[in-house]
Amino acid sequence: MKSPVRTCQERKNDYWKEVLERVHIIDFALILAVPSIITAAYLLPASIQQSLVLEYGNPSLFNIWSASYVHRGFDHFSNNLVAYILYIVPTYLLFISADRRKLFWYSFVSFLICLPPVIALLNIAVIGQGSGAGFSGIGAAFMGLLLVASITFVRYRVLNDAGGTTGTSVFLMALGFTAWIYTNLLITMGILVVSALLLFYEIHSIGFDQVRGSVSELNSNREHVMLVIVAFALFLSSPTLLFPKQIVQDGNAVNIFSHYIGLVFGFFVPTVLSIYWEHSQEIFSPLREKFGC
Repeated sequence: MKSPVRTCQERKNDYWKEVLERVHIIDFALILAVPSIITAAYLLPASIQQSLVLEYGNPSLFNIWSASYVHRGFDHFSNNLVAYILYIVPTYLLFISADRRKLFWYSFVSFLICLPPVIALLNIAVIGQGSGAGFSGIGAAFMGLLLVASITFVRYRVLNDAGGTTGTSVFLMALGFTAWIYTNLLITMGILVVSALLLFYEIHSIGFDQVRGSVSELNSNREHVMLVIVAFALFLSSPTLLFPKQIVQDGNAVNIFSHYIGLVFGFFVPTVLSIYWEHSQEIFSPLREKFGC
């Protein structure tokens, strides 16, 4: 008879074996391309970096995109670099563990290509003066994606009855903590109450027994538990990272508006993609079976 210690070790080995089987070398190359690009941009001469910054009052088509990849000083650069690495690793592991690699890559590409113009144009429309630079808006999107990855993992590996909008309550909870930074306790409590009610509704829709059984199943694998706990903890810490109490730091204003855009984009765009793919499969799978394609 095998000892419990041996059984736990076997489970741990099986988990990492499964992860390694799903990992592709090209994935790491593309993930590491991002810090390589922003590092290369940081090492450019100051005059070239300045030419890549977006002037809200006089924007150029290229600067609308390029501004997200240049930084104002080493602290600005290093903070965004560390945040990206910190969030992208668990996000990737959760998506491949849930066998949703395609959703990860669609989200990843949309953040790098589509999100910079969205952030830039909204800043031009709302702020309209000054200049913008930095990867933090895209970094905020990866924070939002971490929550999507966590929910996706739980849904497809543990809780199959969960709906596509599961996780919205946790997202609202993070917004509640953000409201606490800049508003009063009443508004914060209002958002957190709505979040709690939505979470209760989601649990009720799935079924309390089903949720309880899924939690027990998740607890049987320590690696899964730790990965999910770390992911949720990182996400819930995002308000303190993205929305500082002191907006002006070292003479520069932190663009919390860009952070907010990125966080919302990073959660809702992948969530909508996921729901769309699910409904597409429900509609077209019977047709494929019928016509043998």
